[in-house]
Amino acid sequence: MVIKILGYQIVKIGALSAEIPTELPMRHQILISEKISQNLTALLTPNNSLLQAKPTELPLIQQEINACFLTNTLNFSQDPHQILREAHRVLADDGWLFLSLFNPLSPLIFKQKLGDFPFRQYPTWRIIDWLELLHFDIMERKNLSIKHQHATLFSPLTLIVAQKQTYPLTLNTEKVRSKIPTFLQPSEAFQEDISPCRISPDNK
Repeated sequence: MVIKILGYQIVKIGALSAEIPTELPMRHQILISEKISQNLTALLTPNNSLLQAKPTELPLIQQEINACFLTNTLNFSQDPHQILREAHRVLADDGWLFLSLFNPLSPLIFKQKLGDFPFRQYPTWRIIDWLELLHFDIMERKNLSIKHQHATLFSPLTLIVAQKQTYPLTLNTEKVRSKIPTFLQPSEAFQEDISPCRISPDNK
């Protein structure tokens, strides 16, 4: 799948999102995290801005962002629906949302913490339902493996690519979650019009 990100503003919400490398030299990238660590400050470049803020209360005006990254941000939030509402608010019409989740069918189902960080599991269909209620069009969904292993139903990560629509979606009797997704390699998943944006599952 080839995606062209039109516009200048990219926002990455959460520390994990900020660490995802994206080759977008002509874009202004805004990194937002509740806590500012040395790892985050080390990511700053002339084209990046780092803001300390809650993901449920983004300090951004509406419809000014062209692409939003949520790398497992929902799993570590007490109010994931509000984060999605905020992403919808700040995204411009036809803006892109790149979202990853822990796959509840993976061995992580037996865990409630990663290190010192508690997290929650959300079924993919529920997140897709929330996105559709917010008038997002689900473009792709795929499970991701790590360490270049073959992705399966039980792979640890799920990727969702969605686009904000300016009109309510028509009723589709064939739910996206029931489709067998066909998807390019994760490293080829995101590409914009100036230089390719490559995201590898190793960085998840």
